[in-house]
Amino acid sequence: MPENNILQGIRVIDASTVLAAPLIANLLGDFGAEVIKIEQPGKGDQTRSFGEGTWKVTNRNKKAITLDFNNEKGVQLYYQLVAKADVVITNFRPGTLKKWKIDYSDLVKIKENLVMIHFSAYGRNGPYAEKPGFARVAESFSGLTYMTGYPDRKPMFSGYPIADAMGGVYGAFSVMLALYHFKATGEGQLVDLSLYEPLLRVMENYIADYDLEGKIPERKGTYNPVVAPNDLYDTKDHKWMVIPASTQNMFERLMIAIGHPELVKDPRFLTNQLRVSNRDQLDEYIISFFSEHTLEYLRELLEKHEVAYSPVNSVVDLFHDPHVQDRENIISVFDYELNKEIKMQGIVPKFSKTPGQVNWAGAPLGWHNNEIYQGLLDLSDEDINELKQLGVI
Repeated sequence: MPENNILQGIRVIDASTVLAAPLIANLLGDFGAEVIKIEQPGKGDQTRSFGEGTWKVTNRNKKAITLDFNNEKGVQLYYQLVAKADVVITNFRPGTLKKWKIDYSDLVKIKENLVMIHFSAYGRNGPYAEKPGFARVAESFSGLTYMTGYPDRKPMFSGYPIADAMGGVYGAFSVMLALYHFKATGEGQLVDLSLYEPLLRVMENYIADYDLEGKIPERKGTYNPVVAPNDLYDTKDHKWMVIPASTQNMFERLMIAIGHPELVKDPRFLTNQLRVSNRDQLDEYIISFFSEHTLEYLRELLEKHEVAYSPVNSVVDLFHDPHVQDRENIISVFDYELNKEIKMQGIVPKFSKTPGQVNWAGAPLGWHNNEIYQGLLDLSDEDINELKQLGVI
C-alpha cells in the first residue's frame, strides 16, 4: 500500500453486519485504513448471501476474521482488538450492544480515546431506538419513498437501496470529523447516526417548504416538478435519454438543437416558471423530435450544441464507455477466493497526493484469523486451537 495513503496507520474494527455500516469501513479502507472485519464463525456476514459482487466490493481491503460475541471469551478477545484500534464501527441495536457488553460505555474503559460510530436503524435514543430496520425501511421513514414514483401508482423504491449508500458516505464523513477532532485534541468520542437521517438531511427543501408554505411533495413520475424541460425522453430506436434544461442558456441551446429557435421567444416559455406551467405543450416538441431520431444521432446533435444530456446507461454500457475507462471508474482487483482478478468500482474521489488503492476483494471467511490473532494479539497456536474448539473463532 502506498506510504502516502491518507489513512495509513488508522486501525478500524468493523463490527457491523449487512450493508450500510460496512460501507463506512469500506470507504475508509480504500484510503489506507487497516480494516478488520468481524463475522460470526461458521456463518459469516449475511451480505455473503446477497450475491458474490456485493460481498466482494463492500468488504474489499478488509482483513476478515471470525469472532462470536455470544461467548464471554469472544468478548474478551474483542476488548483486546479494541485496545489496539482507533475506530470501531457497529450497527447492532442498542440493547444488543449492552447485552454483549460492547457498547461505547464498555469500550471506553478499554481505550479512553476511542472513536466509535454506532450506525443503527433509528439512532440511540427516542421511542424507536430498539426497532430493527434496513435501507427500504429508512427510505420509507425519511419521506423519500412517499415522493418517488407516479401519482396514480404505489410509491417506488430506487433501483439500489440508496439509504445504504448515503449512510455509508455520511458515516465515513462522520468518522473523519471525529478523527479530525481526535487529531486536534487527543479525545475520542461516540458518533450516533441512524440510517434514515442522512436522507432526511440531504433532501434540501421539503421540510422547510412544508413549514413555510404547507407544501407536501407528491409523486410526479420522471420529471422534475420545478424545472422544465427536465425529463426522460424516448428515442426512435427505443433508448432513453435524460434532458435537464436547468438554466436559461441550456433551454435556448436545446430549442436550437431540435430546430425550434422560435420557442425561445414564445410567451409560454420565456421563463422557467412559465415553462413549468406549460410543461406538456413544451414536451410535445421534444417528444416529437426525439421519437424521429436515434440515440446516436441525438448524442452527436446535443453535443454539437453543448446541451446537457445522458443516455440511460445499463451496466453493459458502463463497461464499454470510454469516459468510464479513462476515469478508471471500473478496475481489476485480485480475488483470493476465485484466485483471479475481477472487475469492480474504482476509487472515489481522486486525490493528487494521497490516492486510494484496492488490494483485494472481499476475503473468504476467517481468511485473516492467524494474521490478526497471532500477528496483532500475539496468541499462540494453542490459544488459536482452543478458541476454534470453543467456537469463539
